[in-house]
Amino acid sequence: MTKTQACTVFAALLLGTASIGAYAAGPAQDTGLYVGGSVGRSSYSLSSSNTVPTPWGGQKASKAGTAYKLYGGYRLTENFGVEVGYARLGRVSQWTAAGLGYSSLQSGTGQAFYAAATARLPLGDAFALNGRLGVSRGRISGGDNNNGGSLWQPGGQRFSGSSTGLMAGFGAEYRVTQNLAITADYDYFGKLSKQAKGGMLSVGLKASF
Repeated sequence: MTKTQACTVFAALLLGTASIGAYAAGPAQDTGLYVGGSVGRSSYSLSSSNTVPTPWGGQKASKAGTAYKLYGGYRLTENFGVEVGYARLGRVSQWTAAGLGYSSLQSGTGQAFYAAATARLPLGDAFALNGRLGVSRGRISGGDNNNGGSLWQPGGQRFSGSSTGLMAGFGAEYRVTQNLAITADYDYFGKLSKQAKGGMLSVGLKASF
């Protein structure tokens, strides 16, 4: 998902919730504190131009991993609020040229902290659509596992590091009790480092207080 697409989705949800708030006042306002957690699958986009195929007998490269997210927020109104969270995006790896005919396996683990404004569009008593737009601080931690005896790595090709950028997310929730809902979300955290971007698709539970 690009930044433009993420902003378009959030803007559409924002307009929808604003319209409902203006024309459909409900007797019960869903406001207050909530916390949640979810598990799912991450997806990485790597921008290195020095990638090579997996060498014979080498460990397979991976651009997806098991991920989880923990978050909490406050609904200022039934439709708008704020949220902060932490996502662990799992392992990522790729093979790159390391000179003299050798290759090097770059590997690391992605994570992101975020703070966002939220919009919520209720569709009946139990179902709602959610959107998030904010700032993320991402990081890829790890290093290079050299293969074939080469200790030389081209400058600027490491994808470990950290970065700050735009994050956006959208999803849906289904309330099973007054205070507990099942959620399904996609979150895009933008740049996690100079060489990597990441996001995650997840399902989970959210508790309201």
